Order: sequence, then structure tokens, then C-alpha cells
Amino acid sequence: MSKLILFGGDLASGKSTYSNIIGEKFNITVINKDRLKEILGDIFIAENREENLKLSKASFEIMKYEIEKNKDILLLESNFKDYEMEEIYNLINIYNIEVLSFVFKGDNKILHERFIRRLNENRHYVHKAQDFTNIEDFIKTLDNLRKVKYPGIVIDIDSSNFDYQKDEKLLKIISNFIEAT
Repeated sequence: MSKLILFGGDLASGKSTYSNIIGEKFNITVINKDRLKEILGDIFIAENREENLKLSKASFEIMKYEIEKNKDILLLESNFKDYEMEEIYNLINIYNIEVLSFVFKGDNKILHERFIRRLNENRHYVHKAQDFTNIEDFIKTLDNLRKVKYPGIVIDIDSSNFDYQKDEKLLKIISNFIEAT
């Protein structure tokens, strides 16, 4: 049986960084939606929000393809939307995939400050298509992301700080999931 680990949840919650740490530690394939979007954005320049959303859709299609062809274990990381999660649910049912989901949520103000700080760093242009300088707009997006229902075993992560990245219990959960037959 193939296995899928999902890292989803809030913007600026450390999902990408932690997924890459886990991928390296457990020698598993990690697919970060944002990284796919950057690669596509370098080839197909997205000059407006509509084009940027097309890059996002194409990135998710690649993730779905990887789920379909996976025969072992795969880690997908994204701020999954409701409609994307519906498609993931369909695929896990079709292919009888075992799932472990980590949902990253943090303090709205801390995440907003982190998000703005990252934008001011040397961030890829595809991540600047939506203006979240207004905290109310940012919180609306977080509220929508927090409504997404994740499949399988679901672990909530407080991402207000990065202490979870050193949590041995989380590593044990992942290890047990990977090793279980």
C-alpha cells in the first residue's frame, strides 16, 4: 500500500522548511507546491493574478500525478484549498492510500508579520501576486485554509514558533507511519 504524508495549513507557517527537513531525515520524496510554481513561473511568466492562479493549478496537477504514480511514500506540502483536497480524497480512495496529515496553524499576527517579512526578502515573484499587506485580507485567507478537512490521521501543529521542528514525538509519529505495514 502506498502512503501519503500531507503538510498543509496556514501561510508562513514553516510547512516547506519542515517538509524538506522530514524528507531528508527519512529519505522520502517531497513535493512543495510553491517550488513547482516557482519552476513553472520561471518558464511561463505570470504577469497578473489570473496567470499566477494558472501556475498554481498546474502545480497541483503535477502533485496529483505524483499521487497516482506513487507506489511507496510521498510527502506533499501546500496551503491546500477545499477543491484540491476533494481531489486528493478521490485519489486516496481510488488508490487505497494510507494518509498522515499535518495541519499547521499559528497566531494570525505572528504569521502575518512573518509573511510580510518574507515578501521583503528575496522571495520569488510568483509569491507576490496577492497583496496581503492588509492583515484583514490575510486573516480571511487563513480562515478559508482552516476550513479544509484533511484525510487520514490528522496532527495539528502550532506554528506560532518553530519549536515543533525539534519535537521528537512528531518524528516518532512519522517514523511509525512510514514503518507500519
